[in-house]
Amino acid sequence: MRKVNVTPKDLLTESILILKKHKIKDAKLNAELIMSHCMNGDRIYLYENYNKCLTKIEQNLFRSLIRRRIKKEPVQYIIGKTEFMGIQFKVNKNVLIPRPDTETLVEFAIKYSLENKIDSKYRILDYGTGSGNIIISIAKYSPNLQYYAIDISRGALLLAKENAKLNGVDKDIVFVQSNGFSSFNSNFRFDMIVSNPPYIPTSVILKLPEEIKSFEPLISLDGGEDGLKVIKDIVFNAYKHLNKNGVCLIEIGYDQSDIVEKMVREVAKYKDIKFLKDLAGIKRVVFFKKK
Repeated sequence: MRKVNVTPKDLLTESILILKKHKIKDAKLNAELIMSHCMNGDRIYLYENYNKCLTKIEQNLFRSLIRRRIKKEPVQYIIGKTEFMGIQFKVNKNVLIPRPDTETLVEFAIKYSLENKIDSKYRILDYGTGSGNIIISIAKYSPNLQYYAIDISRGALLLAKENAKLNGVDKDIVFVQSNGFSSFNSNFRFDMIVSNPPYIPTSVILKLPEEIKSFEPLISLDGGEDGLKVIKDIVFNAYKHLNKNGVCLIEIGYDQSDIVEKMVREVAKYKDIKFLKDLAGIKRVVFFKKK
């Protein structure tokens, strides 16, 4: 028989054991994030109300969300949000969940734009914006420039617009539904192009963890047979859409730096090619500049 007065502590103790039994990583963190969501607060609020009596609605909601997590659905989709660059973003199954690795690209883009902008006409394009986490972070931390974001997915763009409004930059960013650069002619140029494109080879997708392959959008993961389909489109066409000395930053796979460097050099339109390493020391972002 269940207790009449059930507290967050009671349900967390029970659910953490269940999550561990089902081999869910970070069981305690997952359970606390879900409980905080059910209580309509953050984790500090949860700790402050650890022994509060939960309503029946809160109890039932929590148990239903834990059942979803047991089935490997990512906790970010379950609670509908995540944090990136210290900013809150809404997420759903139309977009890839933002990951800390991408902060390497964003931090450099912010620093570079702050140091190299000439005036407010400095123009930045986010190619394949997804949730908008990259361009919104840049707009927040390197303000008063011109920001553009493209994505082929209407659902992703709708969410990105919501996130821009949530973070107070919705009037600063132009969102365009576009298949690559097709919506821009070569006379409309940028000073910086940033992208976290799909770069996982098709054959590797099925080997990914259940949380990723069964829930995150394949269009945001699958980079084609060699994982380079979208990266090639950017590298082979970016120079047509960059001003002189304009720069490009692309996140790449852990084992793609050599082939991407060769590709960039073969185009013969770029200079100052270098790679940025993530916290694990992996070459995570390629940087190059138009001659």
